[in-house]
Formats: sequence, structure tokens, C-alpha cells
Amino acid sequence: MSSSGSGNFVFEGRGEREIVMAYSFDAPPERVFETWNDTSGMGNWYGPEGHELIVAEQDFREGGAWRYGTRDQSGEETILYGVFREIESGARMVNTEIFAGMPDFETVVTCTFEAEGAGTRMTSIVLHPVTESRDGAMASGMEAGVRQTFERFAAHLAATAG
Repeated sequence: MSSSGSGNFVFEGRGEREIVMAYSFDAPPERVFETWNDTSGMGNWYGPEGHELIVAEQDFREGGAWRYGTRDQSGEETILYGVFREIESGARMVNTEIFAGMPDFETVVTCTFEAEGAGTRMTSIVLHPVTESRDGAMASGMEAGVRQTFERFAAHLAATAG
């Protein structure tokens, strides 16, 4: 698959079943990790431009469930849910992810938060069960949505610094 990256954003297929997404943030790993997982602020950044956060629920512990969802300007809702498998505070988390509209397959997302100078390189690797689901996700416009979400999150981090 092709790679798309400009500046500090990466979105690419790797191997036959993975999507790799990465972004560099101007905050230390502990702060990026904590803010990324704080549902109270998600309404300011979760989802692409024009999407409203309609649900942000989580039991943030290994074995705990989560559910996030947005509604776009046309009223279409996107709901995702899963279970946290591993949590290493400030550094790494692994969770399952299911799109409510396509509940027949589950992905596994491994997200790392690595120090990069005074900032953090956050990398998410989404492992799909089959190549076709990975390719379908990549063709769905996911790249633009992920980029916008990361950019909105970076702005949220900057606005809440202090």
C-alpha cells in the first residue's frame, strides 16, 4: 500500500493487514497519554471537522470496555467500541475496536507514546483480521479523518497547556 505523510503525520498500509498512523505532539508522553484518554475533553477534538461527539464512555482499565461516537453534519453516526487489553500508563495501550455499522470483524489497535525531544510521537497500529477489511478502511476516507482528528487533538493540547 502507499504511504502518505507530510510534516509529522503518517498514514500508511504495512504488510497485508496493518494500518500505521503517527503524529508528533508538542507535549511530553505522560500528558499526551492522559489527555488522549480523558473523555471529559474529547468533545473538543475527537473526530474529523464537522463531527460532533455524541458518546464518550470508557472503563479505562485492562478488561474495561469503551465506546465513542460522532455525528456528522448530515446526521450520520459513527460508533466504535471495544475493550482495553493492555494499558501501560504514559507509554502504551492495546485495545480491540469494532465499528458498530460493521460488527462482523474486530481490529486490534496498539498505540504507543514515545518521547521525541520535548514532545511525543504517538503511533497507532491497527491490525485488521484480513487484507480486504484493511484495504476497505484505507479506501473509506479514513486518512483525512485521522489527520483532522490528530490536528484537532494537537490544538486541544496547546489550548489546555499550563
